Amino acid sequence: MIEANHSKFHSELLNLYISLILKTDFREIMITGDIKPDGRSVLLIPNHFSWWDGFFAWHLNRALFKKRYHVMMLEHELSKRMFFTRVGAFSVNLNSKSIIQSLSYCSQVLNNPDNLLLMFPQGKLSSQHSFDVQFRKGIERILTQTSNTRIIFAACLTDYYGYRKPSLTISLKEYDGLNSLDDIELAYNNHLRQSIINQDNLFDT
Repeated sequence: MIEANHSKFHSELLNLYISLILKTDFREIMITGDIKPDGRSVLLIPNHFSWWDGFFAWHLNRALFKKRYHVMMLEHELSKRMFFTRVGAFSVNLNSKSIIQSLSYCSQVLNNPDNLLLMFPQGKLSSQHSFDVQFRKGIERILTQTSNTRIIFAACLTDYYGYRKPSLTISLKEYDGLNSLDDIELAYNNHLRQSIINQDNLFDT
């Protein structure tokens, strides 16, 4: 597998780029949910519907958690974009036995309280309007090898309303249930549904 190799210079460069494109392409960005940063590592689980998603998570981390950013990427994609290893990306090969190594690496990341791990558990893009995010296996294995980690759900929703540029709402919720795939998947989908309802109610007002 390809491991992350953080560089402060590359991180600041990416931060400038993300800050610029978010400012130019979005009318506003709102982060909702009563989440306070603390001394634990963070497993961040968002929906995955666009090219933007990793950048949304980067912005969220910079704005709120201020942890060392990590994200799992498909190995064949990361090997073509090695720059991202310098800002926290590491690889997974879903069709190889090396996936066990990647999952163990996730646990190592989360066992450091200074780290945040972004994980798209569905493993593929799906519509923003989908109410049913299906998680791939692996998250249970990661959590059994991890202690003192927060699981944070993020529902990222974009809307134009009456404007030329869209707004972005990142709705957060901390998960405190059982560390089983079915329970986490169900709780995440409930959070996503409620976030969509809240967004719709906001437009009605």
